[in-house]
Amino acid sequence: MFENVTDRLREANSGQIPFDDQIRSLRALQDRLLENKKMGQDLLFMYTYMAAITTAAVTRPEIFAYTAERFEYVPSRYIARVQRLVSGWSYSYAEALRVIAEKCRNVTLQSMLNRYANSIDSGVPDEDFIVTELSTVREIYRNTFEQGVELLKKWGDAYLAMLLSGTLVAIIIMISVAIYAPDGIESALSTSYAIIIAISGFGLAIMYRAVPDDAKTHGLADICSREQGMIRRMERTVLPLTAAICLILLIIGVNAGIIFLLVGLLLMPLGIIGYIDDANVVSRDEDFSTFIRSLGSVMGGKGITTGDALREIDKKSLEHLEPFINSVSSKLNLGLDEAGSWKKFIGECGSNLIYKYMNIFRDAVALGGSPDRIGKIVGSSMLEQVLLRRKRDMLVKGFVVLLVPMHGAMAGIFIFLFEILLTMSKAVQAVLDTFNEATSAISGGSSSIGGSMAGAMNFFTDFPEAEMSAYVVTILILLTLSNTLAGKIVAGGDRYMYYFFGSLLCTITGIIYVIAPIMVGIFFNIPSFAGV
Repeated sequence: MFENVTDRLREANSGQIPFDDQIRSLRALQDRLLENKKMGQDLLFMYTYMAAITTAAVTRPEIFAYTAERFEYVPSRYIARVQRLVSGWSYSYAEALRVIAEKCRNVTLQSMLNRYANSIDSGVPDEDFIVTELSTVREIYRNTFEQGVELLKKWGDAYLAMLLSGTLVAIIIMISVAIYAPDGIESALSTSYAIIIAISGFGLAIMYRAVPDDAKTHGLADICSREQGMIRRMERTVLPLTAAICLILLIIGVNAGIIFLLVGLLLMPLGIIGYIDDANVVSRDEDFSTFIRSLGSVMGGKGITTGDALREIDKKSLEHLEPFINSVSSKLNLGLDEAGSWKKFIGECGSNLIYKYMNIFRDAVALGGSPDRIGKIVGSSMLEQVLLRRKRDMLVKGFVVLLVPMHGAMAGIFIFLFEILLTMSKAVQAVLDTFNEATSAISGGSSSIGGSMAGAMNFFTDFPEAEMSAYVVTILILLTLSNTLAGKIVAGGDRYMYYFFGSLLCTITGIIYVIAPIMVGIFFNIPSFAGV
């Protein structure tokens, strides 16, 4: 069906699909941005893999061939192009590296490819170059990560300050409408929406570019951790149910605070389970560095198999990995398939780092490398990333502790002020109506005095309640969405962190929206002048 539509569009537009070039350029830009963002971490993965397999005394063609097969690393795709030039077009490795480097847009990868080519021309052994380059890549990754964390800290504070300023602009517009009740307020409200969206988009984009790439979960489709499995099963029901309930409540005109609160409560189980899984993944990653070093040392020192080495290592110090280690050890002792057992171990841990580094260790050992040296190489790279993640987690905690109260403050100020203005407008209107009636009765039906007095008091009257209610709800939706995205960008993790921040912020917004009219009614009860 869609092929026929495409063909008709091509026929109607001289063989081209409308906006096809623009869409392709946008996709190319997106791919380049994602590639550049992942490049630093994937270079560390790739060089750790290359350093690990060189312990098996592999040749240069084998290094390039094995590395080219690791398509989960972004720079391995460029190594695969080098390998195709060498095997298919009879280029030398140095020439092929330089050709691919010229076409590479990432500065770090381009420099690496050129350095490798120069090393080959100089006759430096591949193992020596790779070990030295691995140390260099670690330093570059550490510096880049720390710079990103510092920049993220500054832009996180700037984002909250700018968003608060945008909220103040929205509040000023609302007060102006309440005081003067001008005609044609749609343009002013649209300007307020545009300001909030522009500030949010700019701040989120800057933070996304600054935040270091650190995928915590492996994202494997066929196997995952227990918490990730629960989320995958629950979200198939919870998300459509939430959308359907919200749509029904909007149609029947239920209070917006109830809808916010209901969305937050429905997403809360997903968010809590996701937060628990995120904390578990971080803890398992911290244990894995010690585990892989111990496993490599025992295998290399005693010359035993992986199954025997798992029984020898001290698992008491590996609190978060111990159940998974015992599980894979039991499977290997029963004679089950080793590859399948380790795959289940990787999947149930749910960690991206464990997925990458465990496969590096197993592949290098299978090629005949030294388990002791491989364990040290893999463990050192893993430890580097774990320590850098700790630095980021300190920033995340500070940002979240600031983000949640700030969101509550912005929503609270906005909602309470709206309710106060609405109450004041109704009270002033009631006073004017009473005054007009009393003046008409005293003057025998002549309202000239009452009209002049009402004109002098024509403030906080004709407040457009319906339009301003929609305005308040729209601003709250924009603030909640923006802050949810900001929390996820800074904290990282899998998509379930959207549920965590979304449920938390929606619940806070809903509670404030529900209690605001009650609190205003209690503390801002303007006395009536009827009968005076």
